[in-house]
Amino acid sequence: MLELIGTTTLNDSLRWAKQGGIVCITGIVGNQWSFENFAPMDVIPTAVCLTSYAGEAEDFIRMPLEELVEQVAAGHLHVRVGKVFHLDDIVEAHRCMEENKAGGKIVVVT
Repeated sequence: MLELIGTTTLNDSLRWAKQGGIVCITGIVGNQWSFENFAPMDVIPTAVCLTSYAGEAEDFIRMPLEELVEQVAAGHLHVRVGKVFHLDDIVEAHRCMEENKAGGKIVVVT
């Protein structure tokens, strides 16, 4: 599971990961760069791995994004969509994200 928002939504992503799953934090756009009182044993579920990606553009290009898309399309990689917003409602989408009220990933469509 890719965590693109960062520390503000990481707890939710970890909770939704199933045993044997991997959560990779790859972005920090939630305006919070660190945790307060982070207790790994409390927030990382048993048998779930937490890792990070902070590479350069060249590294990202090598990432198998198309393979991930194919896995989602085939139903092998499940992504819980919490709410879908239109681009015109981006302010509300950010508010929902900041208040942790999506219940899954937020999708913005044009």
